[in-house]
Amino acid sequence: MSIINRYLQREILLPFFYVLAVVVFVLLLGQLFKIVNLVVSEGVQLWDVARMVLAMIPQMLTMALPISFFFAVLAGLGRLVGDAEVIALKAAGISPYRLFLPVLQLAVACTLLTLLMSAWLAPLGMRQLRQATFDILRGKVTVALHSQVLNLAFPGMAIYLGKMDRQSGRVAEVFIEDHRRSDNPQTITAASGWIVSEPQTSTLLLQLRDGTIHEYNPRDESYRVTDFSQYRINFDLSTLLGEKLHVGIMNKARSNADLLRRIAAAKSRGEEATGTVATLYERFTQPFACFAFALLGVALVLVPVRSSARFQGFIFGLVLLLAYYLTGMVTEFLAEWQPSLALLFFSLPNLIFILLGALLLFLKQHEIEFSWLSITSFAALSDRIFPGLKSRKRY
Repeated sequence: MSIINRYLQREILLPFFYVLAVVVFVLLLGQLFKIVNLVVSEGVQLWDVARMVLAMIPQMLTMALPISFFFAVLAGLGRLVGDAEVIALKAAGISPYRLFLPVLQLAVACTLLTLLMSAWLAPLGMRQLRQATFDILRGKVTVALHSQVLNLAFPGMAIYLGKMDRQSGRVAEVFIEDHRRSDNPQTITAASGWIVSEPQTSTLLLQLRDGTIHEYNPRDESYRVTDFSQYRINFDLSTLLGEKLHVGIMNKARSNADLLRRIAAAKSRGEEATGTVATLYERFTQPFACFAFALLGVALVLVPVRSSARFQGFIFGLVLLLAYYLTGMVTEFLAEWQPSLALLFFSLPNLIFILLGALLLFLKQHEIEFSWLSITSFAALSDRIFPGLKSRKRY
């Protein structure tokens, strides 16, 4: 039987690496325009761009590994079904359950690899990405802010800078509309300033001199004007290269120990660290999608050849994959609604689809024909489980 196991695993591993390369490339396409713009327009060195790309890959692999494994199972076992090799194995007394064992072994390996990426390498990669971004901005301030144009790179802010010295970072005639706090918008003007960096905190600062802050409070309709001799504004570097997709992105760059410390600190203050808890649970629940996809993949490809729907399992697999990640998005909202049940909510997608895959595999094991869980399928299933029920109903 070890020969059959190795044969089945080879059939899955080859498409797995192909699909993995394609999925990672597709995910990188989302950053391709900004990367090309950095090289062509801003003159950023190729080595710095390569550092950023390598730092992004662990986070992308967290999603790409389960998806690639799912399609590899569909492609590898699908070929065996199309060439009637599965029928030959069944004729030799090898059941669908037995076919699932080598797939399960690969699922365990894929889960461990995804867990390594999700819990350790991805946070490390995010920290490296922020550091690489900071190094680029520290050596080339024009990547962050341009002179004599309206800069809208930072969400909630519109920045206009007059003349800029590219070597020293000094600027003149600064005008800023700051709406990051909607309840207290500010208009800031300054005669001069300069862009500085702080390596200890990996932040970029705009240090202003001799200016005025105009503040309007819509709640009491008050207006305040404040003059200053020096004023500084911090910028979040992660927003410049599309890293900040939501507020919780900062948690993704933190280690597991740091997340646990922040959760404990929030609890000591009587607060709910919802975003931090969600990030921690997501790291350790998402990799187990490989088990759900292993069950679903084996069950979906074991479609009888006479059905003349050779690619039906593949199409239905796409639908299930979309449903899985939509369910994951719903669980994030549920975790915010009820933080005490966050672990259960983040485990729900895996539990639901593992049960669904087990049901489909059970139907295949008992050779019950179904049209994607139609009513007749459940009737056939009940007859298999309760063979005497139908005869008792006649009386």
